[in-house]
Amino acid sequence: MDKKTLTRLTKQHSVLGAISACILTIVFVCGSLLFFRGQLLNWQFAWQQDSQLERAMSWQTAVTDLTEKVPDFVDKRITLTTDPQHNHLFQIYVGHDDRLLYNNQTQQLFGQDSAQQAVSDFLYFWHINFTTHIGTDIIALACIFLIMVTISGIWIRWKDLLKKFHQYRAKGKSRDVFKDSHVLLGLGVMLFMLMYGWSSAYFNVGYEINGPVYHEYAKKSGDSYWDELGFPRKPENYDMDTKLTAERLNQVISDYQQAYPEMRIARFDIYPRPWVRLRVSGESDRSFEFVTAFYDVHGNLLYEPQRKPLNDVYNIMVQLHEGHLLGKSSHLLYFVLSMMAIAAMLIGNLYWLAIREPKRAGQTLFKLQRFCLEAGTCGALFAVALLLVCTRLFSQGEPLLVLTNQVIVICSLLGCGALTLYFSQAKDSAHAVLQGAGVLFLLLPLIDLIRFASGHELYSFVGRDMITVNIAFIALSGLSFGLATVVVRVTDKVKKRSIELEPA
Repeated sequence: MDKKTLTRLTKQHSVLGAISACILTIVFVCGSLLFFRGQLLNWQFAWQQDSQLERAMSWQTAVTDLTEKVPDFVDKRITLTTDPQHNHLFQIYVGHDDRLLYNNQTQQLFGQDSAQQAVSDFLYFWHINFTTHIGTDIIALACIFLIMVTISGIWIRWKDLLKKFHQYRAKGKSRDVFKDSHVLLGLGVMLFMLMYGWSSAYFNVGYEINGPVYHEYAKKSGDSYWDELGFPRKPENYDMDTKLTAERLNQVISDYQQAYPEMRIARFDIYPRPWVRLRVSGESDRSFEFVTAFYDVHGNLLYEPQRKPLNDVYNIMVQLHEGHLLGKSSHLLYFVLSMMAIAAMLIGNLYWLAIREPKRAGQTLFKLQRFCLEAGTCGALFAVALLLVCTRLFSQGEPLLVLTNQVIVICSLLGCGALTLYFSQAKDSAHAVLQGAGVLFLLLPLIDLIRFASGHELYSFVGRDMITVNIAFIALSGLSFGLATVVVRVTDKVKKRSIELEPA
């Protein structure tokens, strides 16, 4: 590769890397915690609110309660999802807009009178679209940039990929320490980042394109459209007058559990129009094992979709993205790889700032760049940590308002960016934010420990989930403190001289 091409590639890598990292760091931070989404949901509602005995929980008890609590429950388009391990908390989607949360233990329904949202659900929607429609397009574009950045990074380091793969000059010059940290982390997760960039862009772009395209295609293709989607056709002489009841819904759930004893029900759908259908979806603890079945209004099995190669490809992509490919144990591996990706993006951005700061510190454009980059990278860890601490301190038995969650995250990001106006050097503001994030993540297990020592009681079925989530918090705390240490060590030396990004 000639020097001119290498110079252009390096510029493209640094510019697109800064843009994608500024957007995607918080996406990766939220995503790393979502590998434990079910455990995080149980963590939020782990403490008993009174001394009442624990209630036996099941899908049947939840459906019976919801038919009484939600008006016209059986006549609406309903989706119920839950962690199939416990059946503790149910997310309820009514139509396309209303989202409710039902606590199967305390029989409380949240979200009817005010827009409340569990922290795990808020992190999920922030992860996929920043809780806004335009966020879907922004993340899709950033993921395309991430693919380009990863490929260009491999190309730039291709000659030294094997010869210097294990090189890390911990006691070398500042430029060597920062470069080796970024290169090692980047090469270590290059396949992971390529997979996530490709799959995320596919999901988000598909979300924007598929809706209008499928709508027009459904008009032209008629009934064959539903066949292709795996929905059953309306049987002849179908009873259109019979109404659904809680007893019929529970009978369908019981029939499915008897027919597929190895499956744990994860999702239940009611399609009331144009004719009533019920869909039950279950998953196994083993990889690639799932069964979906359709039932009619009387609870008779209508249709069990056949698995097609195209569906298998899509499901494999979902398994890869969500960390189920190797079973439940792969969540830990994906969590570690996510932290490595966060560190690679954050170090790369701070390196980008550090090598330009000596010459451009007084320029307005550089100040704006520093504000955005530090808010998007260091601020991402701080914002998520502060959201979790506020959830633990102020969410006693019920979720916070959606608006409250949004205000906490947005104000945290803006506050971390505002610190760049107070600190004259990037190392000082980044170090302060990362130290703050580390302290906040470390506070979470300490709060739980203090509560437990003071006599508060946990539900018996959430002990393992509490341990898992708090280990994840400690790991993120260690990541924040470790990055803060690297920032101080490297930028103290970088500021002594100007380092050009382009090769000589």
